[in-house]
Amino acid sequence: MQILSGTAAASAGERDAITVSIVSHGQMALMTPLLAQLQRLSARIPLHLVVTLNLPEAVPAIEQTPRFRLTWLRNDRPLGFGANHNRAFAHCRTACFCVLNPDVRLEAGSLAILADVVARRPGVAGPRVVSPRGTVEDSARHVPSVWRLLRRWASGRFEAEYPTDQSEQQVDWIAGMCMVFDSASFARVGGFDETFWLYCEDVDLCLRMHLAGLRVTWVQDAVVVHDAQRASRRRWRYLAWHVESLIRLLCSPTYWRFRMKTRQACQ
Repeated sequence: MQILSGTAAASAGERDAITVSIVSHGQMALMTPLLAQLQRLSARIPLHLVVTLNLPEAVPAIEQTPRFRLTWLRNDRPLGFGANHNRAFAHCRTACFCVLNPDVRLEAGSLAILADVVARRPGVAGPRVVSPRGTVEDSARHVPSVWRLLRRWASGRFEAEYPTDQSEQQVDWIAGMCMVFDSASFARVGGFDETFWLYCEDVDLCLRMHLAGLRVTWVQDAVVVHDAQRASRRRWRYLAWHVESLIRLLCSPTYWRFRMKTRQACQ
């Protein structure tokens, strides 16, 4: 991994900022509008962006300010979702750490809202994710089971699995397209499990948050727009990765410890 540009540790006045990790897979054109949006949002809250280039591509010239700092990382070889974000976290010196997909767009104030939630309820918080048409996506879900997965895939329906009339609620897991952690909680659970290459690392991390007594909060007042691609339903390679990750998750001690914990809580 090469550090193309770096930043010093945050000063006392910057510790209330957010470190945002974004990974580009040759997606600079897709990501550039998001970088511009984050640059504008830095007027509200200081941001430190750690952008990982997982595939070779050129780095654009983007002006940095004391409130908008950039660290560019270039991988010598492609890494998985969790490995990339774990390496970005090594550059985090702020109270909050955010994992963000390059294809999302944020509504003003959403990051600040999520940061406030994890300050009050340590763990991880995720926003209400909507499609470009305004429909609520299934970014907050119940713990997967074989029956639940078969039912979803057979129906082709990807609707929210929790009610949307509560401003904040605890859920089993939130999708990795936008996750905000208090940095202490992310470090406490050891970050993402890097044995997952793609898919289910967000589920596994949320289940470990629950098992550690931390919170997994779905927040309606924070909103991001995401154009879901559902690559695993269109490309065999992604489908294979998805199935492999699901098998790994469903066979993991973390999964079964969580299932036993929730079963005992219901008795």
